[in-house]
Amino acid sequence: MGNRALREPGIPTPAPAANAGTESPDRRESVSRPRVLPVASGKGGVGKSSIAVNLGITLARQGRRVCVLDADTGLANVNILLGLRPEKGLAEVLAEECSIEEILLEGPHGLKIIPGASGIREFVELSPARQRRLVTELARIERRFDDLIVDTAAGIGDTTLDFLAAGDRILLVITPEPTSLTDAFSLLKLLLRRQQVDCGVVVNMVSGIDEARTVFQRFSAAVEKYLKSRVQFLGFIQRDESLRSAVTLQHPVALFGEEDPSARPFRRLARSLATDSFNPARGHSLSRFWMRQLVGDAAVSREEAEEPPDDDVEADILQTREPESEPVPPPGDDALADLRESFQRVADSGDPCRIAEWIQALEADYRERFGIPAVDPETTVEWLLEHPETSASALRGIRRLLDTRETASRVEDTDQPPLDQPPLHEEPTPPPLGAGIAESRPTVAPQAPVHRFASERFGSQQALEEHLRRGSEDPRPLVEQLKDWRHLR
Repeated sequence: MGNRALREPGIPTPAPAANAGTESPDRRESVSRPRVLPVASGKGGVGKSSIAVNLGITLARQGRRVCVLDADTGLANVNILLGLRPEKGLAEVLAEECSIEEILLEGPHGLKIIPGASGIREFVELSPARQRRLVTELARIERRFDDLIVDTAAGIGDTTLDFLAAGDRILLVITPEPTSLTDAFSLLKLLLRRQQVDCGVVVNMVSGIDEARTVFQRFSAAVEKYLKSRVQFLGFIQRDESLRSAVTLQHPVALFGEEDPSARPFRRLARSLATDSFNPARGHSLSRFWMRQLVGDAAVSREEAEEPPDDDVEADILQTREPESEPVPPPGDDALADLRESFQRVADSGDPCRIAEWIQALEADYRERFGIPAVDPETTVEWLLEHPETSASALRGIRRLLDTRETASRVEDTDQPPLDQPPLHEEPTPPPLGAGIAESRPTVAPQAPVHRFASERFGSQQALEEHLRRGSEDPRPLVEQLKDWRHLR
């Protein structure tokens, strides 16, 4: 499904996945410019770098040529998440000690990494001279890639804002934590005062889709109300102990199997990005955009932009007061209304079977993207029970599935002794002092586990046992004897 998503209109077709990482980037077909995907957050500690790395691996596994630029020029850590130890990094490039090609690291599935500078105070904010150096170096390599993921520094520094302004689609990472929401709002507020941007939101560290939807709707409603702009919901990532362990082990979850639950959110995120109407022939590359910024002056009055959100904004984001009588509708309602009208027109004149197949395909995509069914299973089963004349076959199929699962569960249970059975060679625990008469009755031994014998196939167990005893001298395999027994019945 991932490869099919790459053929969506507006996304450049990548080279075959088999060649990824085996052929020199200089010899591979270059694109007019890569899709620039800055990953940002208002505060640190929200999982931004982990999302950038896992998304990069996911796209690379789909055959795309991906480069992750660690643009945190003060506290870089992308290479640490991958267990890579570069000899040189962005600091040496900006100091003109080496070229950017010399620091490129090879990651899994052909992923390329440009390691940043870590712990060097002078590189936290780049001077114009160092920005020109970075632009010159990036211009030489960016055409080799389909996607350039930029892991920016958290906060509202000038260098971070420059990277975000150059992005084709910003991935803004938020969590349910109040400071994450207010800081992300301040970052977006400052960025929108520079220019309009295409911003998508990734909700991290949530319990599930319901919490993610609630957090996003609070944030997006405040953005629409106070910033007069809209953000798109790109996806969510659940709280997962595997993600924490992956950081410790320096083994990202995107390297797990494709069906692993920990890797699934990043495949959904990659599919959401595959639907973007990105056109490489339009707009400017990252290096060209930044060069224009250097020639011109895109600075904004930071005194006004950095002021913290007022009480009304914080109250709306954090929901510390009752909502207004007419709350701002969440983005996308118009599109949903158009979709419903289109469906009604098709339903009036289309083939019911083909429409059903189309709806089932949409529901399957919804399950894969959000991790839950779009249709309430209980409501569906209730409808089937109320209409047996048209649902008999479906009900029989559901019953077969349930019986199969229940039988398998019982077989697994019989492999273990009952939980309430006392261990062998141990005296049963005496009743507590002061127990009533009913409680002081002799302890009834637990029933032995019921043998799972397929009587519908072999008749009574006693009769089969007697038949096998009489045929103990039969040299044939037991399977053949059981086949004869079934025929005799």
